Amino acid sequence: MSKSINVRTPSGDYEVLIGSKLLGSYNFKWLVQNRQILIIKDSMVPNEILETLRISLSNSQPMEIKVLEIETNEKTKSFEGLIPIFEVLNANKFNRDCLLIGLGGGITTDMVGFVAASYLRGVDLIQIPTTLLSQVDAAIGGKTGINFAGSKNNIGAFYQPKLVLMDIDCLKSLSKSDFTDGIAEIIKHSLIADKNLFTKLENIFSKNNELSDEDLVQIVYESSLIKAFIVSNDEKEKGDRALLNFGHTYGHAFEAIQSLEGFSHGQAVGLGMICASHLSFLLKKISSDEFEKIKNLIKSAGLPHEIPENFDVNDFIEAMSRDKKILDKKLRFITLRGLGSAEITEDPPEDLVLKSINL
Repeated sequence: MSKSINVRTPSGDYEVLIGSKLLGSYNFKWLVQNRQILIIKDSMVPNEILETLRISLSNSQPMEIKVLEIETNEKTKSFEGLIPIFEVLNANKFNRDCLLIGLGGGITTDMVGFVAASYLRGVDLIQIPTTLLSQVDAAIGGKTGINFAGSKNNIGAFYQPKLVLMDIDCLKSLSKSDFTDGIAEIIKHSLIADKNLFTKLENIFSKNNELSDEDLVQIVYESSLIKAFIVSNDEKEKGDRALLNFGHTYGHAFEAIQSLEGFSHGQAVGLGMICASHLSFLLKKISSDEFEKIKNLIKSAGLPHEIPENFDVNDFIEAMSRDKKILDKKLRFITLRGLGSAEITEDPPEDLVLKSINL
């Protein structure tokens, strides 16, 4: 069982394929025949997944296949972290007709996408996200980037892949917390664009139901469809694509401050969505009942729902002031105007922003 989404952007069109056992069954020949291939593998990805991909690629008659394993974290997501990739490409004389494959989570797809955009001014790219978070977020839309000088993703490029392959069998090796990080992004998509998906998630998590493979393919598909639709209409975040930042203005600040060190991206965004929903309530855009529904879903999905006791509000304000979503010295927040509907709110009253983190 598989589902397909066509993403259409001014920079190019590509397929997002979602299903089970795709790595072993997909025919890569149209993309890899007679080409130099470099797979950049996240060190956390099990070798069994790499071998399945390597065999499948070998059956498609490439010129050569090289594999580079990299450590991925917010510190290696930097200029220094990119150097080993460029060194392998340069040392092996990879030409402009080569193909890069990102195999791993969101940090991997961000880094490999940025290398593909910049090596020889742009080479072909396949993204194979192996975490739920990267499948429904980082791998779709062509955003690439690295961290610099304490700011997250502030250097990068928009660069679209030739194919995104989402094999849900890759998710079976994830820890519960890593899986939950991806659920945070699916909840986000439901809140900004699909009330029916929100209700479906409520039914799954409030009743502690187990996700079947079929359920998982379906919610990944529905979540990815939302992002693909938004990206297709706004490739470079000039308009509605900004709605995908719901919870992220808070979330990126949470990730950046010392008092919340150890929070994953999904945990930070989950908490950020509660704060953004609280701000929406304080601005009288959603009801108290809607706010409670949102908070309860995020809690039942296993994500943080309260600000920790050691939270430092001054660090938070400083981190938020460095946010890349500041335009004309105005900080933009994404707020809700109901379940499944969102809008951009610029420079809300500072007292309400501070009050919104009082959960």
